Amino acid sequence: MKNYIEKPQLFISLAHFRHNYHHINKITKGSKVIGVVKGDGYGHGMIKCSDVLLKAGCKSLYVANIEESIKLRKNFKKANIYVLSGAINKNEFKILDKYKITPIINNYDQLEIAKDFSSLNNKNTKAVIHIDTGMNRLGFKSKDILSKDLFKKIDIEFLMSHFTSADEKDKKNCNKQLAQLLKINEKFNSKLSIANSSGSFLDSKYHLNYVRPGKSLYGMNPFKKETFNLKQVASLYAPIIQTSFADKNETIGYGKTYRAKQKIKTATINFGYANGYLRQGSNRASTFINNIETKVLGRVSMDLITIDVSNVPDKFLHLGYPVEILGKNASYEKVSQALGTHELETLISIGFGTQKKYLS
Repeated sequence: MKNYIEKPQLFISLAHFRHNYHHINKITKGSKVIGVVKGDGYGHGMIKCSDVLLKAGCKSLYVANIEESIKLRKNFKKANIYVLSGAINKNEFKILDKYKITPIINNYDQLEIAKDFSSLNNKNTKAVIHIDTGMNRLGFKSKDILSKDLFKKIDIEFLMSHFTSADEKDKKNCNKQLAQLLKINEKFNSKLSIANSSGSFLDSKYHLNYVRPGKSLYGMNPFKKETFNLKQVASLYAPIIQTSFADKNETIGYGKTYRAKQKIKTATINFGYANGYLRQGSNRASTFINNIETKVLGRVSMDLITIDVSNVPDKFLHLGYPVEILGKNASYEKVSQALGTHELETLISIGFGTQKKYLS
């Protein structure tokens, strides 16, 4: 890491990302990995991360919407691409067909449009069928799946569902959802997928034919306070733009929420909630300078954070010196806890709009 930067930078370790993929692939041996790269690769960069996955042997990618899927296809001609939102009109099915992207069909409205599209083109539409086994978000209600005959003109690649609480190690509910999916599949005899990152690490019986890891690819442990030999992919640094002092009883930031108990040395860094660093981190988050913890003082502003650098040697406090906001000292989990949110929200919020530098 250089000792001078001009603007916030998000460093992405492609070696760590590659390691995580191979580790997950080993754990879920016998199942195929569909790499989840939606949300711009959880803020890490969808195209770069997809390139690493495909070169590492992953053949399939999973995104949220049509725009993401088209962007992927224009960069990767041979990848299998699945789009969660599916299509909501014939034109969108036409677009997906043109780019050879597989829609996920979530409901009977989408199904009817897909069947009409099949009739117009005189060929079956290839799709994944999403079964709602408890999420109550997307998918056919399991009780409404009456027969496979309803899916004529659809070439079903596999049936999928999604765990509601694998993150909480709720095996009882996971088993209930799995049982629903297996029961429905008695009518279809199809390939199956239900495991996200947490499901993949929770129990091998959830692996089925396909697993869909998301956060674990980027080094987020599927269960808090446990490690699974995953490596954090992202680190974030922002530059010091001023150093100063606050005397005893002086306040720092909006609303005077921090009052100095003694004279302290401070630094202000060029980062804030406009960069995705939530205000909940005010007076509770920590940053690091050369591995020395530096507490956030006062409220996080739109583009500025003030930190306590009383214990930091002056040689590390010049303008442009990089302050670690996320990295080896500041894990996804620790930062997210300080910001009062989830790791994924933190990463996606910080990842968008922050300059990325990829490390091989």
